[in-house]
Amino acid sequence: MAINKGLLKASQITASTTAAGYGEAPDQRKLYDFSDRVAELTPEESPFFTYLANVSKVATDDNVFRFLENRSQINHTDRSFLLADDVNGGSGVTKNEVYTFAVDTPAGAAVNFLSKGMVFAVGTLDTDAGYTQALVRVESGPATVGSTSTFQGRVIGLSDANTSTGYNVLSNNDTCQIIGTSFEEGTASPDTFSDSLDDGFGYTQIFKTACELTNTAIATRHRGYANEFDRIWAQKLREHKIDIERAMLFGQKARYNNVQYTEGLVGNILKNVAPVDAGTALSYSSGKAYHRTLAEAQLTYDQLLSDLEVIFDPARGGASEKLVMASLPIISFFNKMGDGAFVDASVGYGNAPYRVNMDNVDGAFGHKLMEINTVHGSMFLVKQPLFRGISSGMMVMADMSQLAYRPLVGNGINRDTQIMTNVQSADEDLRKDMILTEAGLEITLPESHALYNIEGL
Repeated sequence: MAINKGLLKASQITASTTAAGYGEAPDQRKLYDFSDRVAELTPEESPFFTYLANVSKVATDDNVFRFLENRSQINHTDRSFLLADDVNGGSGVTKNEVYTFAVDTPAGAAVNFLSKGMVFAVGTLDTDAGYTQALVRVESGPATVGSTSTFQGRVIGLSDANTSTGYNVLSNNDTCQIIGTSFEEGTASPDTFSDSLDDGFGYTQIFKTACELTNTAIATRHRGYANEFDRIWAQKLREHKIDIERAMLFGQKARYNNVQYTEGLVGNILKNVAPVDAGTALSYSSGKAYHRTLAEAQLTYDQLLSDLEVIFDPARGGASEKLVMASLPIISFFNKMGDGAFVDASVGYGNAPYRVNMDNVDGAFGHKLMEINTVHGSMFLVKQPLFRGISSGMMVMADMSQLAYRPLVGNGINRDTQIMTNVQSADEDLRKDMILTEAGLEITLPESHALYNIEGL
């Protein structure tokens, strides 16, 4: 008869790991936490951990927590695609004629939301001679082969002011935009389409900090601080909090030798997104944050405003407010940049369309924020003291509604920050206490966040 010794560690309930050292979330004998959180946050000034712990805490009962991402708002706001081939062999098209259309997305994937009855506009000319459009109705249910969707489409509209050659030519890579649907009276209901939710996961990480002092030292009255243990204990509490904050900023998701590491916001971006320089426009990529690296002299207000147009774009999931954690040199830089001073000349006072508000922001934890309002959205700058050394030129724009602090809480046991006293061995003449936290950072819709690295600061 075999003896069942039981499972000693949660990490022993696991699926196979990849060659990289971490694999998919364990799928045996465990219930995953699918967070339905919809957080509404206002920016607050304090370290990152303080923001999360106060306004975006969602407990998980699994050390490998699951979450869902809904990009339907992004997809339905945009709904654009490209012609994958010339229509009618590159010859002009005429009204009320039916042609074969082959389309794909800018990313080279098939267009899965097209159905019979949809109407879309095709940009035919965009030159100094002018801009023209053709309107097309989908006449047959699209068939997908590989990355291309093919269907029959009827040209229902062309520019009557056909003064420019090519106004009726629909060419490969011309941009198409859905503009609605149109049906004959008395017809049946149209085909349906629904986006699926994206599934992601994260790890909780176990943080431990110990405070140890001999009983002799504890019994001794010291100058300055009579109780030396209390002094050291205060230091260790601060150390523990900063350790968590560093991990949730710079950590990268991994599991090696049964040790789990949580994802950090900056770490996620550095791991998954290549930086672009000042000469390259920011572009949207599903599931990817924005990442720009540029020299100090290249961060002009014009450059920033062009970037904000992309970062705050509601068609790409951009929220109207971003918490901007910045290094001390960048905070100073914002007040000096531009023609004259950033605050005076670039953002301006009086009748200028932009303003800076240095007053306390409602909902903040008793500290000041630098609020910069632009035509695209509002940035709330806060000093991030951990951005120093190799990260002294960093600035991260965070959508706090897409971040959550996930402490492990389950089966009557709370693994959020707690104190364990007298953890020393029974025969040791000392006192040893320990601070323990098991928690992780949930990052949803990475395209809601952006990272800047200003070289030379």
